[in-house]
Amino acid sequence: MTTPFSLASYDKLIGRFDECRGEEGHIRPQWAAIEHLFNQIGASGLSDRSVQIEQLVREHGLTFQFDNDKKPWQLGTVPVALEDHDWRALSSGLAQRVRVLEAVLDDLLGSQILVRDRVVPREIVWGNPHFYRAYHRLEQTGGIPTPNGAPAAARAKRLHVTAFDIVRGDNGRWWVTGDRTRAPSGLGHLLENRIVLSRALPHLHRRANVLRLAPFFESLRSHLRALSPHAAENPRVALLAPGSGSYREFEDAYLARYLGYTLVQGRDLAVRGERLNLKTLGGLLPIDVLWRHVSDQNCDPLELDPNALEGCTGLLQTIRDGNVAVVNSIGATIAEMPALLPFLGAAARKLLGEELTLPSVATYWCGDEGPCRYVLNNLDKLIVRGAYAVKEFEPLIPEQMTAEQKGELVRSIKAQPHRYVGQERLSHSLTPVWSDGKLRPWHLTLRSFQLQTADGIEVLPGGLARVSPRPELLGGSAVSGQMTQDCWIVTDDPVDHEATLLPLESEPIRLRRSGAELPSRVGEHLFWLGRYTERCESIARLLRTTLTRLAGEDELDELSEMPRLTAALAAMGQLEPDYAIEGLNGAMPRLDVMLPDSVFDCSTSRGLQSAAVGALRNASAVRDRISLDAYRILRALHNQVVVQSRPRGGNVIAAIERLNHCITLLLAFSGLAAESLTRTHGWRFVLLGRRIERAHQTAELLLATMTEPMGSESNLCEAILDATDSLMTYRSRYLSLMQPAPTIDLLVTDESNPRSLRFQMQDIEQVLLELPTSAAHVGLGEDERIAADLMRRLLVANVTDLSHCGPEMKRDALADLLDKICTAMPTLANAIEARYLIHTSVSQSLTGEPAKQVPMTNAPIGFAP
Repeated sequence: MTTPFSLASYDKLIGRFDECRGEEGHIRPQWAAIEHLFNQIGASGLSDRSVQIEQLVREHGLTFQFDNDKKPWQLGTVPVALEDHDWRALSSGLAQRVRVLEAVLDDLLGSQILVRDRVVPREIVWGNPHFYRAYHRLEQTGGIPTPNGAPAAARAKRLHVTAFDIVRGDNGRWWVTGDRTRAPSGLGHLLENRIVLSRALPHLHRRANVLRLAPFFESLRSHLRALSPHAAENPRVALLAPGSGSYREFEDAYLARYLGYTLVQGRDLAVRGERLNLKTLGGLLPIDVLWRHVSDQNCDPLELDPNALEGCTGLLQTIRDGNVAVVNSIGATIAEMPALLPFLGAAARKLLGEELTLPSVATYWCGDEGPCRYVLNNLDKLIVRGAYAVKEFEPLIPEQMTAEQKGELVRSIKAQPHRYVGQERLSHSLTPVWSDGKLRPWHLTLRSFQLQTADGIEVLPGGLARVSPRPELLGGSAVSGQMTQDCWIVTDDPVDHEATLLPLESEPIRLRRSGAELPSRVGEHLFWLGRYTERCESIARLLRTTLTRLAGEDELDELSEMPRLTAALAAMGQLEPDYAIEGLNGAMPRLDVMLPDSVFDCSTSRGLQSAAVGALRNASAVRDRISLDAYRILRALHNQVVVQSRPRGGNVIAAIERLNHCITLLLAFSGLAAESLTRTHGWRFVLLGRRIERAHQTAELLLATMTEPMGSESNLCEAILDATDSLMTYRSRYLSLMQPAPTIDLLVTDESNPRSLRFQMQDIEQVLLELPTSAAHVGLGEDERIAADLMRRLLVANVTDLSHCGPEMKRDALADLLDKICTAMPTLANAIEARYLIHTSVSQSLTGEPAKQVPMTNAPIGFAP
């Protein structure tokens, strides 16, 4: 029987505004449905839901990047419930703030009346290191008649998607602590929060009558389409992301997939013929609308930062020519600088004749003498921030500093006062959080999101709620704080539960087959994804084969095949090279003691763990191109190989069990790729990567084990066949008699065996024929010549000659063939990358400074990580 449980079970702090409980301690009406459910499931049910949420977050790969460390997203079990009537009043203030910031930004990047009339100090504009001359009068495509019916004025707006960080004080009033006008983050995470929590607490949304998020995203998608400056039935909208390693990597891929946009990086783009284009294997495709998630100064190395790697040369000129719409307008970062907050009220009165209904937290710009004196005299009551950029440095809390640190801060402010602002420290409202098996009141900050369209300003019903037991942890970015919560707007009005982003049934869909629309960067990641997954499987199979023999009844010295298997593991980088050198291996630790511990050793730079990390890294870079199931498999593989603690103490059986699980996951990924990927160029690059890697791994294995005969090779042949997943095929043909010649035939020249070298080359040749070629290309490319040469060698190879031992007791013909393949595979992979995947050029800036080149995202060809 479930023990009764109430939201009122935590201690309410006197004098603090509580989102869940009123002044008398009663549960607020909007929390009634949540209270009813929690009373039914009890504390144990809440703990179970917390575990389920953690599992869903891991399965979905929900992460964020913080301090160069990718961490799992933290989502609370208890939502934050707000009442619809209060939210409407708040939304009115949020909408007004968008209009004010739009007017301020338009003025600062245009006529600059606010600077001329000294409403805004000229120093925070002209002295701002993030203000570029190119921002000034960089107009969007407003004024051009729109064939799809969108008013021109709507397309002239600078701010389309905005966010505000808001806090409710002890008196129940909301305050804005920061504006986000450049490319606000959090939309993808709050959407995933809603999806995860709805699965952990099914049907509760309907019972509580919570306003849905889908209509906001539907409006966002419709608005971005309407921004297109060209007549197009289905304009191409691209989401420009910073790339791998960005703190918003998950969110960018998630939003692109959810909204149906093409996820691009700067090196995917090129300006040709006054149009912004997407570089694909099939040629250039024009982009109509660019939703940018990169910093303003990084958008165009020609006119802005010459060292920027994230943007596209010539982008600003295409904007001036009216050939692309960019969301938000480049230069929008100026409107979010903290130094502007003290002057926003006066700017609203000057430009709109209105008073701000949603005030900013008291902010003091140290560039003015009076406010600077106040900041220095009241440091312990304030938070100190950078004046010109949100992320100039992390917020500083002088009260928590040592005397030495505080003295250094005072000296810095006095030396360059214009670079600092001080902000009052507000008391945050409290909301219940399930932590360590009980409800606790934590401090709350909410990030709201607004969309400015042709019809007005639409506020997303809810926001990204961040909570922490310490309010100072909530002063940073959208990922600051200890946990996030789903924010619900509870209403008494009917809620449309059928809203969806899917096309209406009445809208005709033009049938098409896609394939050539693959950016080279995406092709590169898919190519390496295929390579790394195949490398994982090859290493895991060889490790399992070796460990299985170590777990048998025979002593290590009695296993005749073990020196050759050890040599193969050393060639793959899983063991120290000394194990493969006769005479030195005796000085090394015993293999049966060392090998189980080294299977999942993170210090092995070229082993199984490195391959698993590479597979997940490349999959993460193209999350919008692979299915959620495929990504879950690779996350599970990464968890098995990298995250989980490795078996210790020479536990052979535990290591074998982990390897069995890894191989099962890899086979699941292989099957999913074979049966679910459409036969487009993306699939071809995955297949190319797999075939090249399998050919290389198989050739290395045979080169290390079969080129020099042994007294009895029966056990060795069986081990090699087991490691290449060909033992069942061999036994179906030859029963239990193990000999070198049929083993070599099955793994080298048999065109029907998917594990043979000849089979790999057949597929490679066929795929290369199916990839697009340039009209100026005549004859065979280098990649095709290499593949044709290797295929010719395999076609004419004679198994009798390959298995024959020469006068020096070595299979010279086999060694020569395998050595040729091992040498040619890296060259072939390089030729494919050079022809299809690498398009690096040095950008030029108007300052004459050469820009940096885009670094390679993957390792050198071969067995390197």
